[in-house]
Amino acid sequence: MASGRAGLLVEGPLSKWTNVVSGWQYRWFVLDQSTGLLSYYTSKEKMSKGSRRGCITLKKAIVGIDDEDICTFTIHSEGHTYHFQAQDEEERERWIKSMELTIDRLKQPLQKLELSLPPVKRSLSVENRLLICESYHDLLTEQIKSLSDSMNDSEESKVIEKTAKNMLAAMRQCLDLMKEDQQQTPGAIALAPAGTEQREGEREGEEGQEGKSLEETSAQNGSRESLIEGEDDEGVANESNINRCLTEEEEEEVSSSSDEFYDAEDEPSMTEVIPSVSVATPEGVPSDIDEDQEYDERDDASSGVAANKSLIMYMVGQVRIGMDLSRVTLPTFILEKRSLLEMYADFLAHPDIFASINDYSTPKERIIECTRYFMSSFHAARKGTIAKKPYNPILGEIFRCYFDLPVADGEEALSPEQLEERRKVVKSGPVTFAGNNSVSFLAEQVSHHPPISAFYAECPSKRMFATGSIYTKSKFLGLSLAVHNIGKITLNLMDHDEEYECNIPNAYARSILTYPWMELGGKCTVKCEKTGYRSEIDFHCKPFYGGKKHRVTADIYEGSDKKPFLKVDGEWNGLMNVKYPNGDEEVFADIHNMPTIRKKFQKIERQEPIESKRRWRKVTEALKENDIEAATDAKHELEEKQRADAKARLESGTEWKQQFFHSDGEFWWYNDPLNKRMQK
Repeated sequence: MASGRAGLLVEGPLSKWTNVVSGWQYRWFVLDQSTGLLSYYTSKEKMSKGSRRGCITLKKAIVGIDDEDICTFTIHSEGHTYHFQAQDEEERERWIKSMELTIDRLKQPLQKLELSLPPVKRSLSVENRLLICESYHDLLTEQIKSLSDSMNDSEESKVIEKTAKNMLAAMRQCLDLMKEDQQQTPGAIALAPAGTEQREGEREGEEGQEGKSLEETSAQNGSRESLIEGEDDEGVANESNINRCLTEEEEEEVSSSSDEFYDAEDEPSMTEVIPSVSVATPEGVPSDIDEDQEYDERDDASSGVAANKSLIMYMVGQVRIGMDLSRVTLPTFILEKRSLLEMYADFLAHPDIFASINDYSTPKERIIECTRYFMSSFHAARKGTIAKKPYNPILGEIFRCYFDLPVADGEEALSPEQLEERRKVVKSGPVTFAGNNSVSFLAEQVSHHPPISAFYAECPSKRMFATGSIYTKSKFLGLSLAVHNIGKITLNLMDHDEEYECNIPNAYARSILTYPWMELGGKCTVKCEKTGYRSEIDFHCKPFYGGKKHRVTADIYEGSDKKPFLKVDGEWNGLMNVKYPNGDEEVFADIHNMPTIRKKFQKIERQEPIESKRRWRKVTEALKENDIEAATDAKHELEEKQRADAKARLESGTEWKQQFFHSDGEFWWYNDPLNKRMQK
């Protein structure tokens, strides 16, 4: 990668993805930082001969990277997504840095923010000719400015400079007239037919113009000349509009199918909604309990992201690749109608599988069931096909609910005393209005910067509980957003004296400029130190070409064995199959035939002010009515109160005290877990 022409030219080799048939193709690229054009050639020799293969404009372009690949990056320009591969990570970073500097330079001359969508193209051939003229005008402007800077103050130099500026002003005026004419006659530049009579006023105007010097004409068009004088230091005109110009030969290298790439996907198909069921409330449970309703974001697909694309483009322009998004305020319309704490509760939407882990008699069976629960728990937390962001929990915010277990086989054979014990309401613990045979859940936002959520779940009748804490670190990748989930979850089975530990995969929002969709990525491990059993689970991100979405694989090992005794392959939101060493296969989990259990919670009126559903009630109601302005105002009110509270604590020297969890320095633990209460 080399630089030239006073550092304004950057050139070097890159591989460019063309299509499935041709794959990656070697190309020699030249980036002109003054014009924002990225030209490419089939070889360096072709470049020296001026035989260009194609060019891409970086004006209003977005550069993106793939968090899973250290050598590839993308450019999204004028509706197309281009994929490139550098020799190594260092080379990729140099190209990205040069492109981002170029994009910033092209933004500087703009006098106002452009928040409207670009106009629909009318006549491609005529527009391309005008755009080429614009490009030459901008290049000429740069050369004249460089010439002016190097000239002395002699009278001859002043005449040359003045004449050059007058020429540019006249050229600018001609281009504007051509544009106006094209707008009046879409598809072609209008020319008056021969013999057409002109009105007397027009003739008089033209006669009055005769004899005027070019300088006087330019003075009447002072706004045009002032634009030229107002150029930035790089010599880019304030109204430059350099766009991509492709010949028929160059069109062949445009990505042929957007389905080949995860970040060029069109509107996703509406997938089947997994049904949810309601379980009868046990006797004795208070009557002020509300049940979670069917939650589906599919209706927002056409009204949310697509309708606010210009605002997303503006927002994307304010961040940089690799930037931490934890302090970035996102627009309200991309929010889900629930808090992040409530989303974590949906990991327990299959409480029957969670509770069944304790029922198996051997550690081998328990690690298999624990793996089954882990791999099938993520789909319920993702509602709808459009990726949206839950509310950022406010410091001290809590969410609590419970899931009733369905009647298990053989439960009717239990004695009346056993049934009564299972169905009675617990008097202590995280959710005091849940049944003894329910799975209770409590989450608290224990830290704001960094954002850390702690949560706890238990099933008293099964004598099992789980504790977890997650620190979410968001990162901007250009065309995608990455959320790194840092933390772990521990599951305790008291009857077996076993503790299982696991980490959480990362989440990615892809295609944020079109129809965002979510995928999981990363390696996770579920292990039990006591028994030595472990599962190595890999959530695969969709590759640039080919491959499936949402693929997940798992290998389950015994002790120090290097060969797994079970292998699982499938989709974490679809069908997963298990393969045994003898070659036999069977269904491991079929998400489409696994109805989720609806969570239950106190009616909002009975909740504490710090509970999620009550705290975000105004925002949620406004979003349901599609009143984005009211939702934004309600969200802003909550955020301002949080800032005021933080300022007051800082001024008084008061430290925030968590209500239900404590930290050991690395992990957050529930203050009163099930085993501790049973010892009492």
